[in-house]
Amino acid sequence: MAEKESKKKGFLGKFFDVLSGSPVPTGKPEDEHGKFAPEEKEPDDVRFVRQFTESGGFFIYCGTKTEVIDALNDILEEHNLLGIGSPDENVLTLLKQLNINRVNENVKECDIICTYCESMIAFNGGIMMTENQTNGLKIDQMPKYHIILGKTSQIVEKLSDAMGRINQHYRNNRPAQISQLRAPNDEQVRIANADPNKGRVLFVLLIEDLL
Repeated sequence: MAEKESKKKGFLGKFFDVLSGSPVPTGKPEDEHGKFAPEEKEPDDVRFVRQFTESGGFFIYCGTKTEVIDALNDILEEHNLLGIGSPDENVLTLLKQLNINRVNENVKECDIICTYCESMIAFNGGIMMTENQTNGLKIDQMPKYHIILGKTSQIVEKLSDAMGRINQHYRNNRPAQISQLRAPNDEQVRIANADPNKGRVLFVLLIEDLL
């Protein structure tokens, strides 16, 4: 139990360091690396958070079910959102079970939706979605505000890893509609003349796999 708590604190600590701009401690004295030693690779989880938040996304780590409930309700209150729903019946059921405020079963009447995702990509802070989370909705058909529920095990290094997870998970039943959510300040989103991610407000609630 103590080992689990220690690991969780370390995990949280890395993210707090990233968001505050402080360097992430490696646990190794500086003189062990040598002047010309290659720079240590940033962990995928830390890199995703950095890329996502620097691109204008909002990141919240939730270590307990209570923290998930508080985060969801706080988002609704702070942004004056009147209705939350989901195109995914499993997520809609979850929102009701958690007694989240202002749940609306009609996605077209919601000003924010909540979904799962396939993976979160460390390389660019992108979030991979398929029709299994969106029920066929395209990005430009979704509300401006979007909460993504992601598990720690879903963070991957690069786009090819995300596609590999989809191919492995669905095998012969690969989803036809695959899209990538990007926060509004992402460079590719900003320079594009038209991009369905422009102006979107994205929240990632990163949840422990055991929850």
